[in-house]
Amino acid sequence: MRALRYTGILPSLLMLVVVIALNARLQPHFFGLPSLEDNIATLTPTILVCLAQAVIVLSGELDLSVGAGVSLINCLLATVPISAVGGPWGLMGLALLLALALGAINGVIVTIFGLPSLIATFATAAVWFGLALALIPQPGGELDQSVGDLYSGTVSGVPVPLFIVAGALLIWTLLGRHRLGRRIVAVGSNPAAAFQAGISVLRVKLAAYLVGWLLVGLAAIAISAQTLSGDARVGDTYTLTSVAAVVIGGISLAGGRGTPWGALVGAIVLGIVSNVIYFAGIPSIWQEFFKGIVIMSALGFMVLEQKRAAVA
Repeated sequence: MRALRYTGILPSLLMLVVVIALNARLQPHFFGLPSLEDNIATLTPTILVCLAQAVIVLSGELDLSVGAGVSLINCLLATVPISAVGGPWGLMGLALLLALALGAINGVIVTIFGLPSLIATFATAAVWFGLALALIPQPGGELDQSVGDLYSGTVSGVPVPLFIVAGALLIWTLLGRHRLGRRIVAVGSNPAAAFQAGISVLRVKLAAYLVGWLLVGLAAIAISAQTLSGDARVGDTYTLTSVAAVVIGGISLAGGRGTPWGALVGAIVLGIVSNVIYFAGIPSIWQEFFKGIVIMSALGFMVLEQKRAAVA
């Protein structure tokens, strides 16, 4: 219990229990296998983007271009013929390479050129979005059905999206046991002290961007596999959602405190909130309004809880 309080994840876990209880009451057969599989597939992209943001925030930075990056990768996938890259695995490999390139660009701008990440990634978000629009001005394009079949399939009866999320969490678990993960937290907590300890702050932050954008690439693949089309605005909501999930998950935006597990819980909370609003029968024109109110309330609660913990 003390560990949960230290990481700031306890309030978000309590929040998760509440929203699950509400969703189970409103959504028929919420705990049924078909419903669980649908919810997992739908939540996977959100979870991956939120985990990506968490890794970057833990290093003491922020990335406001993750949503636009998802859109750009999605549009690329929808325009490249699958035969030109050797099949669905080649197409997904191309998506991951583009994601790493975008992460490297953001990382270099922030670390080498020393621009504040808030301003730098706000600018690159506009660039990524512009490139996505250049590829697909209007929603369209098409992905091969084989990509969708891979995503909607199962392995030993376990849905592929669940394996993807588990793989993303495994990446962080391994990082946490490796010196890179510890250095990411150390740099985010106190970059000056980390530098004096012989840690290359620039390299660690660049590595955090690369790891984060690898997860962004996986999220874009997941979205594309579900829609089998391209849309330059498909990633619009993911940036703010990822930041909200990070805060709800108890991760300090100043860096160095928290865990990606908190971002996982925050992402699930926000995803289930959307379900609750939908199954509550709220008209579609008001759904985003009420979702915003819920998110602001949750963020306010988390900020107050963090201040209370700091005073204690």
